[in-house]
Amino acid sequence: MELKESSLCQIKNVNNSVGRLSCFPTLFLIKNNYKGTEKMKRVITIILSIALFVSGLVVTPVAARDTRTPDEWKGQAITAPVANSLIGAGHIDLKWNGDLENAAKYTAYVDSKAIKTVNAGTPGIMSVDFYTVSVSAHTAYIVAEQTDGTKVQSDTVKFYVTKKGICVNAKDMGVAVDPAAMNIGWYYNWGTKSFEETGFKNTKFYGLDYVPMFWNDPSEAYSDCFARFNEKGYKYVLAYNEPDLVWESNIKADVATRRWRNDLMPNRGNVLLGSPAVSVYPQWSDWWKTYWSMLPNSSKATTNFIAVHNYNKYYNGKDTALDYLEKIDECYNKYRKPIWITEFAIWKFDKNDKAGCAKTQEFMRIVLKGLNERSYVERYSWFSPDLNSKDASSSSLFDYGTGALTTIGKVYAQIGNPAGYPAKTYGVPSGCSYSTTPAACIASQKTTLYGLTKKKKAFKYSIKAMDGAVKYQIQYSLSKKFSKKKKYKTKIKTVGAATSDEKNGTIKKLKKKKRYYVRVRAIKQFLGKNYYCAWSARQSVKTKK
Repeated sequence: MELKESSLCQIKNVNNSVGRLSCFPTLFLIKNNYKGTEKMKRVITIILSIALFVSGLVVTPVAARDTRTPDEWKGQAITAPVANSLIGAGHIDLKWNGDLENAAKYTAYVDSKAIKTVNAGTPGIMSVDFYTVSVSAHTAYIVAEQTDGTKVQSDTVKFYVTKKGICVNAKDMGVAVDPAAMNIGWYYNWGTKSFEETGFKNTKFYGLDYVPMFWNDPSEAYSDCFARFNEKGYKYVLAYNEPDLVWESNIKADVATRRWRNDLMPNRGNVLLGSPAVSVYPQWSDWWKTYWSMLPNSSKATTNFIAVHNYNKYYNGKDTALDYLEKIDECYNKYRKPIWITEFAIWKFDKNDKAGCAKTQEFMRIVLKGLNERSYVERYSWFSPDLNSKDASSSSLFDYGTGALTTIGKVYAQIGNPAGYPAKTYGVPSGCSYSTTPAACIASQKTTLYGLTKKKKAFKYSIKAMDGAVKYQIQYSLSKKFSKKKKYKTKIKTVGAATSDEKNGTIKKLKKKKRYYVRVRAIKQFLGKNYYCAWSARQSVKTKK
């Protein structure tokens, strides 16, 4: 048994003057493994009571110190984000120690802008949420105001934000890879527990920003899952994985809607909810359209972001990549929710197909540039197929068995890193000179003119419908180059896109027996503004008498 004297209290005499014994041993701490602990405490209490009665002294407790001086607090104030760390974009918690002595309130600053002021309470960890999708370095500090009006500023913490993540399972994908080798800011594993929670052998994921997922219904109650998510401080959860496919989570749309209303919404606490991720763009999916139409507006409001999956099974040059980005824009334009692309890749080429690998890498470079530019894209995660697969290994980021990065894995590593962050680099081409703005993506889409039919002083046209088009324009001229000189009678007619009659119409009041050159283009809208698609190939028709 080991006894220790504590100085948690002082002993003063009844006249409040310190007696000859200014401090009397009043409390002994006894190790828990001593079997007679309670008995010994009673004995000590009796002895001390007698001693105090005889001496005429009283005990005045002094609380254990639970605050810090300004000098102590400044350097230890901010606990998250960790200095110089790389974290996922979106909603981020700024946490600090709320234990400055005599503090009345704290104001949190990010990038030198005050984001929130909170009153001081019981000393402990305090937290405020802030939002950023800026792939860059950021700074944070806290300004505390004490009860006498004195202001104390904490040390400044620098951290870095990226949209780039990785999806890996425990079976094979995550066994050997080092996420830091690709400058990853967050990950998910199709499960509800992080690799750290499960004691996964690849400890390189420990401490990395984790996003849980309800792949299907969890093995434990939704309420228990959310209680744990909130306790762990997880900011987000992903919902059902490709519920439209029978070989994936295979959930009926009405069941998913019911789960959302009854299980996810009521239990989520502070966790932000991601939509179910169907296997194609949501605006293309019949499952999604049914699901979304069945959700009441209150449930739609609690959908904090839209999760998107889509795999390209072809690549026909840069326009394929720009078209991919345009579909992401289209999704945002329709639902006006932040976008997460949680699975995407080219599912076409083998790793031994050099031309196919080059195409896959170009697709990645163009698409990632566009995703990083878009403020409504919060996060993305490329899917890395098995390097031994025949039909998609050109998209493999790393070898499952060794964790060694492939060339495209090195490309992924070098894109989407904040300036100033000490990112791992590998000397592979990863830049993109193409414009990836929404306007450029729409302009890359060529409209199709099916054909022309000559009529008396007129011609009929037929336009192939384009997804997302709100209008079409038909340009016709006596000039092959559509010269605007008066003699060529160059004109443009704008028609709607809602009906087949508008896409299949007639241009009248033309000159007889004249050859007219014709081309068409679609008009799309993005965030209320019109953008023009590319003109179709030129065709010609000669009018009748």
